[in-house]
Amino acid sequence: MAVVWWILTFVGILVTALLTQQGRAMLLLIYRKVYAYVLSRIAKSYNKKMSPFKEKLLEDLKTHPASAAGNLTVLEIGVGAGANFKFYPSGTSIIAVDPNPEFDKYLMKNAEEFGEVKLRQFVIAPRENMADVADHSVDAVVCTLVMCSVADQPKVLSEIKRVLKPGGKFYYMEHVRGTPGTWVYTFQNWVDIVWPYLADGCTVRSELWNHLDTAGFSQVDYQKFNAPLKMALIEPHLMGTATK
Repeated sequence: MAVVWWILTFVGILVTALLTQQGRAMLLLIYRKVYAYVLSRIAKSYNKKMSPFKEKLLEDLKTHPASAAGNLTVLEIGVGAGANFKFYPSGTSIIAVDPNPEFDKYLMKNAEEFGEVKLRQFVIAPRENMADVADHSVDAVVCTLVMCSVADQPKVLSEIKRVLKPGGKFYYMEHVRGTPGTWVYTFQNWVDIVWPYLADGCTVRSELWNHLDTAGFSQVDYQKFNAPLKMALIEPHLMGTATK
């Protein structure tokens, strides 16, 4: 019975907090802090399993002319805790974009750990509107496990094209919708009714490839594969590049 009272008390406090502007701001701050902490832990686990795939995806950054000159500039969208820093060539200058300012301390930690890359700027902004990043200013754009949670994928792709230099590439690795007719596909359809509310707007039914094909890139290359993860819901993956 005591547990019930504790639950009711918690719900009462939560509802009361949501009724005031100050309370909503406090809850948002707590949510962002908890989310940044949890995601920084998940990113480490994901990297252990997905490192070979990330290395393959980003390997040609090492031979980019700007990398050879020591002035490669990469914009990473939805940078989170900076888990991808370890995969960038030495000397890479990184512009990090994320809507959650609470990732700041985790970014700094990874920037120190992988000191061969330079965190040039942390832009706190939604992925659909990166106005603080200049047109035609970056050699490459990278995002991993991000496009599933953006509100408008075509808008994000448009922003990516805007900031890329001519001939620049967009590198992506995302979990996507499964193959029609499989049990995973059916399971995703059911789970996605509630999943976005539990995972910061993430959908397990993303069909990113459809938007890539119509985004106006000069060349789009991708492959679908099942990631070696223990969660079937997000095993279907898409990775590849899109050239401006």
